[in-house]
Amino acid sequence: MIAMANTENMVAPEDSCPSCGERDADRLVWREDETVECQRCGTVYRPGGGGDG
Repeated sequence: MIAMANTENMVAPEDSCPSCGERDADRLVWREDETVECQRCGTVYRPGGGGDG
């Protein structure tokens, strides 16, 4: 059986991890400084295509 991604829990493409493309909101941790840390690859970035944190 193939597992299907839950699209209800996905962030917008522009807010996805720029390194690995992760979009699952449960794997993207929003930090107090308004950056996001990807739990899949460890990248810290500004959402919306703003580049590195």
